Amino acid sequence: MPDPIRILICDDHPLMLFGIRSMLENRPGLVVCGTARNGEEAFEQASLLRPDVLLFDIVMPGMDGIELARKMRAELPDVALLALSGDASAATLEPLLRIGIDGFLPKTAGDRTIEDAIRSVASGYEYFGADIARLIERISLAERAADSLFTPRELDVIRLSCKGLQYKEIADELGIKYLTVVTIKNNIFRKLGINNTVELVLYAIKKNLITL
Repeated sequence: MPDPIRILICDDHPLMLFGIRSMLENRPGLVVCGTARNGEEAFEQASLLRPDVLLFDIVMPGMDGIELARKMRAELPDVALLALSGDASAATLEPLLRIGIDGFLPKTAGDRTIEDAIRSVASGYEYFGADIARLIERISLAERAADSLFTPRELDVIRLSCKGLQYKEIADELGIKYLTVVTIKNNIFRKLGINNTVELVLYAIKKNLITL
């Protein structure tokens, strides 16, 4: 664990920003090295200050927290990412998990919980809390259930279809007959109750069967 732990805070609400900063500045071994009120400013500050932890809100004007996390992971991967949001729904959490954040806290979290989370992610551990961990497990189960709907060959056809390959191209890629691809794809459409590849692509993105 770095000593002291240097923290950059990003939140577009001035009172929230002030409150978190005031709380953290009184904790031994923690130093607030900077603050930002939007994603663009946070990334600039992080590039300059190289904090150990970025504590950031999700819903912000301009570059939101999800885009900020994606940019941080791509360009400043050594900074631990700890999201703090009033929205702890699966829709908010799923893209952050795919990006690979280190922790997530609801804005209702108490001072001690926030401090514990910061120390944990700064030490290389994840911190999600019991409620968020249960939500993550439900997301994981849903993804595994989606995978179990399909045979390995059907998943191959789904992923190649989502890359834009046509029936003959899929057959050539997999070394199977054209009519076999037609049958497999029709079975996929039947299982999902859909009629075309556009709907299949949307389903695959939603269920994380493909990455963009």
